[in-house]
Amino acid sequence: MGIFDIFKNNTNYLNKKGVKLLNNGEYSGALKYFNKALELEPDSYRTRFNRAITFWELGKTYEAIKEYDMVLDIYPGYAGAWLNLGVIISILGRYKDALVFLDTALELDPEDAIIWYTKGLILEKIDRSNEALKCMDKALKLDPDLQFEEIEFIELY
Repeated sequence: MGIFDIFKNNTNYLNKKGVKLLNNGEYSGALKYFNKALELEPDSYRTRFNRAITFWELGKTYEAIKEYDMVLDIYPGYAGAWLNLGVIISILGRYKDALVFLDTALELDPEDAIIWYTKGLILEKIDRSNEALKCMDKALKLDPDLQFEEIEFIELY
């Protein structure tokens, strides 16, 4: 076994390689790294989270949902997984269910401007404009520099 073989069997290394590919839009390659990392450490919630994002990017909605569920089985306190599940569920048109996920995310991380913004978008979709405005205001108070137009993944249909 050579020095570089150590890296090939290191979950952290494999996950970082996958993230790099994911960020470059190379989703199939990223998925291979995440799968290999999970062979070594099946309970890595971070790797599973990254794999869920990759599934979503590949258009595999139900695989993404299943993966986020596994993340939350391992680490129920992970606000990012609750947020992303809320976004996916809202895109499927289940706005009231999505609000439950976002409220859980806010219980875990009440200072996250993106969660407040996302909740505002969903409330607007179900004609609860006054509440939506309050959420947007809260988001801006938490992060005055938040660039809403740059938050691509929260586009709700």
